[in-house]
Amino acid sequence: MSDKPSPRLILETLLPHLRIAAGYAHQIQSRIATQPSKEQGDNFFAAALTDANISIQNLVEIALLANFPQIRFYGEEYESSVNTKYFRSIDLGEEGDYLVTLDPIDGTQFYLDGYANYQIIVSVVNRDDFEAVLAIYPALNSYFYALRNQGTFKGSLTDDLDACVPLEIKNPQPTVYLGWQMR
Repeated sequence: MSDKPSPRLILETLLPHLRIAAGYAHQIQSRIATQPSKEQGDNFFAAALTDANISIQNLVEIALLANFPQIRFYGEEYESSVNTKYFRSIDLGEEGDYLVTLDPIDGTQFYLDGYANYQIIVSVVNRDDFEAVLAIYPALNSYFYALRNQGTFKGSLTDDLDACVPLEIKNPQPTVYLGWQMR
């Protein structure tokens, strides 16, 4: 694969692996084992860590190293990963030298509590801004992705990027959110 892959190619390459990760996360949620809390967490949401976090990060790391061995990568669980040392860097590079970031289970505490509002989030970051983001909702069998200056798209986990439809918000009403809904 290319030494300088496009953000879209990165998402296209990771999507099949992320489908597997989503299936794994959804299937084991009811019996997930926790790991010792992360030291840097200043609240119980930030400190939560599970086997799913570590396993999903390992899967994404392996896919990236196999396809884009020169890519920069920062996974939220980098301190627990045996693969961090194989990436060129965990920091931002020069313009056009993308950093891929991963939150393997965004909403880990909700995930542990059995709720559906957790995501697997991959971002492709350039020196100045985000180039691409993919957010998978395993419990809802869906995902959203956005590419810089191209909008946001929604699809089912069985859809490839090209099959996703543009996200449209019709007649938005002003709304103030004072919390979040847990389902």
